[in-house]
Amino acid sequence: MPKYSGKDVISESTEKAIARAMVLAVAGILTKLYAVPLSDLKVLGMDLPASLVDATLLVLIGYSAYSFVLKWVGDLAAFRLWYRESSIWSEFGTNMKLDKEFLRGAVPLLERLNTLETTGTWPASGAAIDDETKKALKDFKANAELYCLRLEYAGTRFKLLSLFGHYYVWVHSFAFPIALSVAAIYLLVRHGTYVLPTLS
Repeated sequence: MPKYSGKDVISESTEKAIARAMVLAVAGILTKLYAVPLSDLKVLGMDLPASLVDATLLVLIGYSAYSFVLKWVGDLAAFRLWYRESSIWSEFGTNMKLDKEFLRGAVPLLERLNTLETTGTWPASGAAIDDETKKALKDFKANAELYCLRLEYAGTRFKLLSLFGHYYVWVHSFAFPIALSVAAIYLLVRHGTYVLPTLS
């Protein structure tokens, strides 16, 4: 299953629920499309009525579809939260958070530069700036350039991941299983045989 930034797009339990729903749906669809003679079905040497098989398939498909949709909605919420995460992942797997700690690094430098500006003691040439401010300014410029490169790379990568992620979440993990489940339920309801059991 695909991962973004080390996180599963769709959880393992949802993947299993999708697989169960699709297998049961396909079994139901094929049973009705090929008019499988269910009256000939024997389990442990006993005949099973066709209505029992149809009813069992209908209940199993309905429950598995319900279970998978419930789990999928939870994964969808997690997928949307992934988009709101305020960080950038590099190609090496390092995480660069855009939080207070990241922004706080430039605050002392900006305060020193602001003090120089407001007090009117701004030097006429760069050579007159003290070494500590020069070093902080040089580091800040290097970090800003590096950050811009990472941001540009992350943006390109994010666009590709975003397209694939949306396809995987909405089409592969939702539309296909739901379409199969709905088709199976329709065929079972429309062409199934349902006879209430008689208790005697």
